[in-house]
Amino acid sequence: MKLILSFLLLSFCSLAQCQLLTWSPEFITESSTTVELTCDASLGSRGLLNHTSSDVYVHLGVVTNYSSGPSDWRYLPAASVWATTNAAVKCSYISGSKWKYTITGGLRSFFGLTDPTERILRIALLFRSGDGSKKLANADGGDLYVPVYSDGIQVSITEPFSRPDYAGTPETITKQVGDNIAITARASESSTISLYFNGAIINTSGNITTLTSNATITSAGVQTIIAEAAVAGLFRRDTISFSVNDAVTVAPLPAGLKDGINYDSDPTKATLVLFAPGKTRVGVLGDFNNWSDNPAYQMNRTPDGRRFWITLTGLTAGTEYGFQYLIDGGLKVADAYAEKVLDPWNDRFIAPTTYPSLKPYPETRTTGIVSVLQTQQPATIWNTTGYTRPDKKGLVIYELLLRDFLDAHSWQALTDTLTYLKRLGINAIELMPVNEFEGNNSWGYNPDFYFAPDKYYGTAASF
Repeated sequence: MKLILSFLLLSFCSLAQCQLLTWSPEFITESSTTVELTCDASLGSRGLLNHTSSDVYVHLGVVTNYSSGPSDWRYLPAASVWATTNAAVKCSYISGSKWKYTITGGLRSFFGLTDPTERILRIALLFRSGDGSKKLANADGGDLYVPVYSDGIQVSITEPFSRPDYAGTPETITKQVGDNIAITARASESSTISLYFNGAIINTSGNITTLTSNATITSAGVQTIIAEAAVAGLFRRDTISFSVNDAVTVAPLPAGLKDGINYDSDPTKATLVLFAPGKTRVGVLGDFNNWSDNPAYQMNRTPDGRRFWITLTGLTAGTEYGFQYLIDGGLKVADAYAEKVLDPWNDRFIAPTTYPSLKPYPETRTTGIVSVLQTQQPATIWNTTGYTRPDKKGLVIYELLLRDFLDAHSWQALTDTLTYLKRLGINAIELMPVNEFEGNNSWGYNPDFYFAPDKYYGTAASF
């Protein structure tokens, strides 16, 4: 019975076009007097699934042309402060796992924008419980975004669906060569709409607001869909791309390799190994391939089906490259063995004085935690090679949480403070967890990357 119900639910969602976040009007502008934002907690991170129906609130702001990036939310209403229950940001319960929040009076008025040169690009939001302990986000934990359009003709590809992330990433598309794919585009006003698939026009019609067609996938590789709307000599385009891959290559793991990042004697190469039993396909996204799901970066699978591996070539020695694994076309994960990761939510709170020249997060390219590889890394320089440990029978140990011990919370600041500890008679320090954990303000007992020193405390070299 459960299997039948699951099948019926999936079929219903397919017919009803279930999506994590929907909005009305379809093309929101700054002057839209009423904007409705509706979430479905059975999708995405599912953080509010089966939650009390009357206890859902929004946490929202906007990303503008003055924002430094997608994470730089501006003009957050005071009522939407996290873990508060102000009625002004309370959602209306619809049914099942759906809630709706309505913005009235126009976006500029609601958010309080007064500078005429500042333009809203996205509404940024999360749905949360009243106490803030639960939230609904994208499946990877990323924030939700709603595009805000300028006035005039606009066009959007509405099928295949896109996720409500900043880049509008297409939902997982598991097509093979020979399959058909349905395509739908909508325009903001009556216009001539044309649909292109891999550069060839597949349908066009005039004086319409919606156009639907089908395309046949004829070869593996990156597939590109373009929708174009034209009216009175003005054109707008929307584009999405997805990848169709060849059969996975089965090949044994080269001798001597271990899980994680394997550096080669040739600094232009590195081999990635992922332990992922039961998975069918893994690709690699990163700075080296413009964060695209490219068949050339599909990993080999070992004969036992437990590991995937690929050798990257053409790397620049000493350059940091961000990357993620794309598992079965939908799940993005960082390498668990990485010695450095980039965090889209917390890195912006790390001061340049603590971590100089920190590699920026690729905000418009991906979502979720990003791992970093670097061939020919600078060697660690030990200032003292003849260090002698104190007698373990005479230890006077200070248990130290760097974040709380010093305002500067950096290894350099701690080094400069050692004389103070010595004056107290301390001859050993027991450091509380120093590897990456969720967030910056924690005791560190919620670790997620055991081999990556927490950047909030400084560089690995300073550690």
